[in-house]
Amino acid sequence: MLPFSSYKHVLIYYIAVAAVLFSGFFSYVVAPHRQEIEVGHVELVNLDSSLIENRKFSDFTNAYIPEITEHLTMARSGWLPLWSNNTELGRPLYQISGFSSAYLPSWVITRLVDGPWRFITTLSLGFCFLAGLFVLLFTREVGLSPIAGLIAGLGLATSPLFMYWLTFPMFPAVWCWASGALWAVTRLARHPDILGWGVLAFSGYSLLMTAYPQPVVFHIYLLGGYGLWLAYHQARINRLVSAKFLTLAVSALVVGAALALPVYRDLIILSSESARVAPDPSFFTIVLPKFASFNELASFFVLSTIPEIFGNPIAPSFPFSYDGLSVTLIAIFFGVVALVTSFKETWGWWLAILIFCLLAFVHPLYVLGVKYFGFNLSRSTPLGSITLPLTIITAFGIDALARRTHHRQFSSAVFAGAAVALVVIAIGVAYGVSQHISIHWEIVIGMLLVTGLLIAQYDRYRPLFLMMALVLVLGMTSYPLMLKQDPAQIAMTSPLVEKVRENLPAGSRYAVAAPGISVLPPNLNATLDLSSVHSYNSLSSTRYHTLIKALGGEVQTYGRWNGAIDPDYAGTMFWMSNISLILSSGKLAHENLEFLSEESGIHLYRVVSRMGDSMQVTPPQLDMSSTKLVLDDPRGMVTNTPVKILDQGDVLEFEVNSSAPSVFLLSQKFHRDWEALAETNQGWQVAQPVEVNGVFQGVLLPPETRRVRLDFKPLARHAWIAHVFWIFLFVLIIFKFSQTFRRRVLERV
Repeated sequence: MLPFSSYKHVLIYYIAVAAVLFSGFFSYVVAPHRQEIEVGHVELVNLDSSLIENRKFSDFTNAYIPEITEHLTMARSGWLPLWSNNTELGRPLYQISGFSSAYLPSWVITRLVDGPWRFITTLSLGFCFLAGLFVLLFTREVGLSPIAGLIAGLGLATSPLFMYWLTFPMFPAVWCWASGALWAVTRLARHPDILGWGVLAFSGYSLLMTAYPQPVVFHIYLLGGYGLWLAYHQARINRLVSAKFLTLAVSALVVGAALALPVYRDLIILSSESARVAPDPSFFTIVLPKFASFNELASFFVLSTIPEIFGNPIAPSFPFSYDGLSVTLIAIFFGVVALVTSFKETWGWWLAILIFCLLAFVHPLYVLGVKYFGFNLSRSTPLGSITLPLTIITAFGIDALARRTHHRQFSSAVFAGAAVALVVIAIGVAYGVSQHISIHWEIVIGMLLVTGLLIAQYDRYRPLFLMMALVLVLGMTSYPLMLKQDPAQIAMTSPLVEKVRENLPAGSRYAVAAPGISVLPPNLNATLDLSSVHSYNSLSSTRYHTLIKALGGEVQTYGRWNGAIDPDYAGTMFWMSNISLILSSGKLAHENLEFLSEESGIHLYRVVSRMGDSMQVTPPQLDMSSTKLVLDDPRGMVTNTPVKILDQGDVLEFEVNSSAPSVFLLSQKFHRDWEALAETNQGWQVAQPVEVNGVFQGVLLPPETRRVRLDFKPLARHAWIAHVFWIFLFVLIIFKFSQTFRRRVLERV
């Protein structure tokens, strides 16, 4: 029989089970679909029909993979890519969500894997694995039995929430680093050392750098309350010890936040200049559960417990709307056991669950949170935040079973847990039958078998049966939820894509004419290394909105999405946008458009006259101190075409020629962090950046300027400071523990 009495043993089991469950990703990658429709209905052969595709997760294709692709491939002058010209007339690259090398583990991943799909697979699975490992360390810290840590840790790492949202790594990141902070703050309270301080600091830093913002706010309240409870408990014994604990905890969080500050300074600027609307509180409450009938209540209950009896919840054919917010039979069973046997140890976690449920079901309470407590960052249900408290409760329930000092009490607890599990199964089956929904009876039988293995604990603790129940749950619930694809079958081209590439001159961009086309959604073009004027960006700037409005388009979905324009093809703003190719679902006729060909039902037109990527303009009058400039139509002024001699993405250099004060104009969106230098007869000197026509990046050039250089200098370029700090701290921790280990060895000798 496998030994479960040592944390060394269960750590090996944890690694082994995780390795087996995730082993499919050695040949596959996390991906919701093969994107063949998105690139233009390319014919894919030898498809693996067993792999599920689900386009509900469109952000994966339209946002995450393009962003990671640019971080991996974009030209840069230094260690970190900073700027992209592939979308939105140019924009800063995001350095959050774990997609950027600004985050140390992501920098390491870029050295180990090749391609955005491998990157996001490694990132997501890494968060899942670490989340369970932190739970294992937490249970060890509070003195629970090893089997409790193993099952609770695996339960979190492979939970429906994690497996369903593998394509969105910022979701598992929330619970991963919240678990890390939980273990670290517990360790600091019990025996403060550099390891606990360092993990707490890094967890706080990682929550800021990788996690989805709104659940982070929920967990700040959760872990903040837990930390204050620990401090209060210590203060009752020794106030000095409590003060030391609070000082260490707060200092760790301050350091973590400070190291994320360069990235967040840039993010604050993006947010302040964005056209993001401030929606009504109803925008946030629309995702909260509502019950207009008993049938809706029953549906919610079943989908929150055993949705898999109706099929695979992640498949498009699943008959209900599902978001990964369900608990497993093991969590239900041991939740009841803990309620009966360990309420004194877990009451605080039950209180947290109650509060999150009240916020989810009592909408005026959530509106209060939106107005005053930071619940307005994004739409998110607080129900997902019961996952960590329930994981801890599960661990205490398993520990109580493993230790079972009172046989009769624990037999009653086991039967109570089993009874609740059977009732849940019965309700699910009854609901399916009443609604005439097909039931997967093999799953029902499997759940009954799981319940039987749990009931078998009634007379004595049987860890092998617990592991068998866990493996069954992993096979029935967790494994089917993992969306994966063969990377060789992910479409990266099509006849349409190649036609666009062939007719898109370097440095220019394409646009889609209204009413739009069904392929090449905004941002996907960045994955294909094509430049477009369109964008999918929740923080798109007011300047971009000004441009799109001038081009006859609109930015939809709360200021995030633009996929088509209806411009005056002879207009100034269109000419300055350097659009060289128009894609249209219908025929167009204009003197500035030349028909090229038709491909896959899409008409392609070459733009006859455009500005190019840059222009030097000499207006009749020019105020050299201006920060904003309006040029009605540069085509009617004295112009000169600059020669680009350097392009490193965030560093540009051009040769110009002017004897009078002039404006260097880029077909690129203005951003305050671009700095400019002009070379004249007196050498290099600082030049004044200027916003042109409310949209474009310009530079005021003094007379006799020969060259102009632009450098993009956001604070994110200093994120290497955090890397140095974390590496130094890691080395210091290793040194400290090696010294401790050496001392113990010498003492034994």
